Amino acid sequence: MKKGVVVDLDDDFVTLLTPDGQFLKTSNKEGNYELGEEISFFPLADKREEAATRTKRAIDHTFLKSIRTRTARVGALSAVAIIFFMISFLPLFNNDKVYAYMSIDINPSFEVSLDDHLKVISLVPLNDEANNIMKSLNEWEKKPLNEIVQIIISECKSDGYVYPGKEIVITTVMNDTDKKIEKELHEGLTEISTVIEEEDMVVKTINSDKDTRDKAQKQGVSTGKYIELVEQKEESKETEAPEEADESVQSEVTPAPIVPEKKGTSITSQVKEQQNTKPADNTTSVQKDKSEAKEKLTKAKEKLQENAHQIQQKRNENKQHNNQQAKFNQEERKKERTESKRRWQEKKDRYDDNDDRDDDRKENNRGKNNNGRQDRDDNKRGKKDRDDD
Repeated sequence: MKKGVVVDLDDDFVTLLTPDGQFLKTSNKEGNYELGEEISFFPLADKREEAATRTKRAIDHTFLKSIRTRTARVGALSAVAIIFFMISFLPLFNNDKVYAYMSIDINPSFEVSLDDHLKVISLVPLNDEANNIMKSLNEWEKKPLNEIVQIIISECKSDGYVYPGKEIVITTVMNDTDKKIEKELHEGLTEISTVIEEEDMVVKTINSDKDTRDKAQKQGVSTGKYIELVEQKEESKETEAPEEADESVQSEVTPAPIVPEKKGTSITSQVKEQQNTKPADNTTSVQKDKSEAKEKLTKAKEKLQENAHQIQQKRNENKQHNNQQAKFNQEERKKERTESKRRWQEKKDRYDDNDDRDDDRKENNRGKNNNGRQDRDDNKRGKKDRDDD
């Protein structure tokens, strides 16, 4: 047995400092020791201490292993959750990618952005007329290509922008090179053109590129309008170039040599004759033909618009006449129902009167029969009385 001062203690062991400076442990059986108390004790054997140490280490190792396992499980679950999130939501992000742009020019101009399934991502009005139409367009998101075109044309028709003979320009720009989507877009436009042309309208389809669309956006117009403006500018340059060439040719022409005056003629008359004998200007005739063709085209368009206006006016008149006729027929049917109801009521009243008269007759007959029966009984009773007498 040894003596020592308690320097540390727990539920299982007490650590003591001996007079010779050793730190020894003993079992905490009594559990009522205090720090600084001097006690007598039996030091624990080394094997037991090592066994306890090994047990504690094993417990600690098992605890750490369980924590690591849980951490690994949580990490695995987190990774699975992240992968599931990416798989679930990546298609949504991909659907917002624009694969093609389509501009529709009637008089209102719109630009439609399409996804890989040719469904509408965005619908942008490009002028004031389109802004007015946009107010009545609802639920256009995720609409297929053909449906959004039909919706826009229908709204423009109701506002008077579309009529028979009207030209509709549809311009497409592929934002991403995809042969499958490009083929589906071409097939969709072919189907749309067929449907629109069945309504006596003209469809013009144009394929363009991203650079042209960027230039059109800088100008604040649709891609189709920008292409038309560029074509008109080139045509105007072509018509102006021949005129400038004629002026340069005329300036380079050298004057005719002056010849001696002949009898009966003067130098002035000779010069005039030479000027009058210039070759015919083919450029002037070409310009004249172009101007005549434009004039004919303008007259044809005016004629188509006039015919469309007359057709629309006739349709309105027919619609108004049909509405009046329907209203008249409705009033006539209402009068017939009222008259029929009145006749039925009169007939019912007559039937009720007849029933009342029949009841009165039956009652009278019943009274007469009772009176007759009473008379007969009285007669029988009087006869019997006489017989008894």
